[in-house]
Amino acid sequence: MKKFVFFFIISCCIICIAAACSRSDEAPTVGAKLFFIDAELNRLLAYEDELPDADKEHMARTAIEKLKVGRPDNEKIRQLLPRGKEKVTVEVRGDNIAYVDLERSIAEQLPRSRDIERLFIYQIVDTLTSIKGIRYVRFTVDGSIRKDFMGYYDMRETYRYTYPE
Repeated sequence: MKKFVFFFIISCCIICIAAACSRSDEAPTVGAKLFFIDAELNRLLAYEDELPDADKEHMARTAIEKLKVGRPDNEKIRQLLPRGKEKVTVEVRGDNIAYVDLERSIAEQLPRSRDIERLFIYQIVDTLTSIKGIRYVRFTVDGSIRKDFMGYYDMRETYRYTYPE
């Protein structure tokens, strides 16, 4: 009987330790596509990534931060979203629209070109609309609705995902 109790206690301890070790403290994630601009400034490149499984707004903010960091290990990627203090803020409302506010100083740092502005806008739009529950993106500049950002695209429009070329 003593052997049985001894083996029972040892077995229970092993099961408890195994259960404790198998528990993961990592936060759950969900897959998303992040769109980066190719080095030749011709098109968007989609890369699979993981975002924290949270509310739409938190996932959108995380996606923007990942776009700001870029992919420094990949020489096929060109960074247009600045890593500095220039702010790009995101708010997601119940209408499935992500409202992105850009600082005007970002436009002053980018090369002036219709194609550059298109890539810049759609990098953000295509990335955010890859998040479940976000279907459209609207932009403001320095907190207000303005006609243009760099002079080519109407920032008063509601943008949606377009397939990369």
